[in-house]
Amino acid sequence: MIDAMTLPYHMASLSALVIALVTCGVRMAYAQQHMHTTAHSEARALHPEELYREAQLVVPQSMPESDVPRVAGAPYNVVYGWYPYWISSTAASMMRPELLTHIAWFSVGIDTATGGLASLESWKNTQVVTWAKSKGLRVHLTITCFGSKELKALLSSPTKSARCIAEIAAAVALRDADGVNIDFELLPLSERATMVAFMQGLRTAMPNKELTIATPSVDWNKSWDLKALSEISDFLVMMGYDYYYSGSTTAGAVAPLRGETYTVSKSIDAHLAVGVDPSRLAVAVPLYGRTWTVTSTARKASVVTGSTSTTPTYSSAQKMPGMASRVFDAATSVAWFNQQSGDTVRQTWIDDSVSLAAKYQHIKSKGLRGIGYWALGYDGGQQSMWNGLQAVSTSTDVAEESPFTGLVASQDRTVLIYTVHGQCVYSGSAAQLTTSAMPPGCYIVVDGVARTMLIR
Repeated sequence: MIDAMTLPYHMASLSALVIALVTCGVRMAYAQQHMHTTAHSEARALHPEELYREAQLVVPQSMPESDVPRVAGAPYNVVYGWYPYWISSTAASMMRPELLTHIAWFSVGIDTATGGLASLESWKNTQVVTWAKSKGLRVHLTITCFGSKELKALLSSPTKSARCIAEIAAAVALRDADGVNIDFELLPLSERATMVAFMQGLRTAMPNKELTIATPSVDWNKSWDLKALSEISDFLVMMGYDYYYSGSTTAGAVAPLRGETYTVSKSIDAHLAVGVDPSRLAVAVPLYGRTWTVTSTARKASVVTGSTSTTPTYSSAQKMPGMASRVFDAATSVAWFNQQSGDTVRQTWIDDSVSLAAKYQHIKSKGLRGIGYWALGYDGGQQSMWNGLQAVSTSTDVAEESPFTGLVASQDRTVLIYTVHGQCVYSGSAAQLTTSAMPPGCYIVVDGVARTMLIR
């Protein structure tokens, strides 16, 4: 029985309940949509392994290496790159290995009916491992298992888990790799504890190898005991992308640094909030974007129902009409642009060298272990990506709204100024340097001693 005195209380309680149910419903609906594909699982599905068995049989030649020292010393001592089996080994010839620390070859799957590993043929034969070792890089084997049903079948069975652990250790030893990356996605809540037990078993089986785990940007169901997993592994590699994906109802940033309900910066904070030490967390950034067919040219326009999105890589996006006139979205720190043909509008959001630089600096400011890439080869050898990485991997300072002349050691030193796309916009003495003709943007200043990233 509700009387007049208690009616406001009950109405407030009912309102709170409705809000909670709606919020939960929205979250569950988003999570259910989001669970259909991830960047890793989607890409693997699009590239049947049997079609790429010969993609990495050649030992790649490398570009001449620069004199840039390898990244060393916490808190920024990891540059981690997944190298998928479908990417030709020749792609390595366009990379800058001196700027990397780890190659995680992607991937070998798991037969969850038995716990055994799937085919090891590509892992046995890939010459990317040979190349990486010759460059002094640490080599990891990525082990994948995608789907709640699949992970439950594996992790809930001590027998299957034990077999899987033993075969992973053997596969790592097969190529004398330095460690393993575990990429288990859509982990169910019921396997929160067994996931920890699995990783502990892997640590026991490989006490002298590096263990890393790919972790989700958002832990929707609280399935991940991130603190415990970070303490067992050498470090976690948070997948800082897929915030907007193939099933999104509006176009948007694949990896917004900020400015959305879910962002890279919030995901980092969520990992740290549950007890992950910053030195045990690296953040992977996307070398890809997303293009949707949309209903208008407006920012974050609605996606046309029933249309199919595409995934341009960092490299292929450079050739897209509209990329040259892209807009840097201040709210999310990601670039976007439209392409229109007749009544059809396609909207693309993609991280360029400027937005990647913003992520690098944020990751560095949080004192994290380092960065990662999904995926090596998607760069296509574009020097803007590698130059931006170099600016952060070497000893740098960040100055905002400062005169260029305050950044050089002396007025008579030769100064070189580059855009993050690799274009030299000034070469001369500091004394003669004027910046009035330079538009606002992100620049790399080289004064012969240090490389400095300047945002003005």
